[in-house]
Amino acid sequence: MARKLPPLNSLRAFEAAARHLSFTRAADELCVTQAAVSHQVKSLEDHLDKALFIRSPRKLQLTEYGQRLLPVLVESLDNIADVIKDLQLEESRGMVKIRLAPSFSAKWLSPKLMDFWHQYPEVSLSMYHGKQAVDFVREDIDLAVTYGRGYWPGVESYPIMKLDYFPVASPEYLASRPPIRAYEQMAEYYLLHDGDHESWLAWYRQVGLPDITLKSGYIFDDTNVLIQGAIDGQGFALCSSQFVSDHLQSGRLVKVFEETLETDYAYYVCCPPSHLKRPGVCEFRDWMVAQSELTA
Repeated sequence: MARKLPPLNSLRAFEAAARHLSFTRAADELCVTQAAVSHQVKSLEDHLDKALFIRSPRKLQLTEYGQRLLPVLVESLDNIADVIKDLQLEESRGMVKIRLAPSFSAKWLSPKLMDFWHQYPEVSLSMYHGKQAVDFVREDIDLAVTYGRGYWPGVESYPIMKLDYFPVASPEYLASRPPIRAYEQMAEYYLLHDGDHESWLAWYRQVGLPDITLKSGYIFDDTNVLIQGAIDGQGFALCSSQFVSDHLQSGRLVKVFEETLETDYAYYVCCPPSHLKRPGVCEFRDWMVAQSELTA
């Protein structure tokens, strides 16, 4: 059965103008001139023999007919866009763009990547590193691994790795100072901080010293550099067994106290639900979750 429909351009022009109640903003969205939008809307009104807008010098309003037509058009165009996107994504397994925290990528992901490539040789990974949460609306990123509590608007998140924190230092640094037998003794020396002072303050609160004054020390914005600073004898650092176990085994670092800070933070793999329609994104997310269960 043949459908008697107006030209698609006139329907798109009306839908954009009706959503914005502005020919100017509709023109910006559609990348055409305001005159072109006005012409397309007038063409649709002539086709329907109905006025869709009440035009006044400073205000654009929908008529009763415009109000009836708008929601149908919005839903229909959204459905068309969704189906087209799904059809395009079915063939786009190949490249998955990931934002990762550098320390997580170096210590957790890198040793496991060969397993993923063996399982999914057709999936390529493009990895970008940064600690901040991803704005999936503005950034061209498919999937992210972010440190936090797992609550980010508009995304699904799955915990991958929790961290513990305890004080470490190099043997050389400890040997150059009087023996450290009390918690407060560390605060008399340089403490190395990961991003800010909060982790050390939280550790001291946990061991019963909430009012301790910390001597100023270095602040690092990358955990890998913090760990290297501790190895190089720059001071005491709070580190996680997940990131320094090899250094503890080799003797490059020594655990100063056994008391461990547990937090409700963790590394999460996250993305908007719509991204999981791409097979490559879904496969990498599921693989990471499975790896985390193996190493839990």
